[in-house]
Amino acid sequence: MTDTTTPAPTYAQESLRAGQLAAGTQLLLDTTELRGPLDLAGLRALPTEAEGERDRCAALAERDARRAEAGQAPGTTCTCGHSDTAHSRKLTADGRLPCTRTDCLCDDLTFA
Repeated sequence: MTDTTTPAPTYAQESLRAGQLAAGTQLLLDTTELRGPLDLAGLRALPTEAEGERDRCAALAERDARRAEAGQAPGTTCTCGHSDTAHSRKLTADGRLPCTRTDCLCDDLTFA
């Protein structure tokens, strides 16, 4: 039986977990001499993958937060006319989510 009373994790929670995984994996690489079937090449790829997942979830959490703040429903387009999925899947250093469409000059995801 599935427990339906437990809420699904938010993107912000998933971003935090992926960041913790990236840090833990890096610590493992820095402090362990690996031998056997769990090889070093495979573990070296884990931090990059976890960081990518953290960044993706952080961008999704930011999209959700902006949509909620604007009181908009899922599927609402940005003021540039493109969907939120057309915007970056990674926050810029200054917290923007620019449109990825080459014909669009929208510098940040904004809901009206």
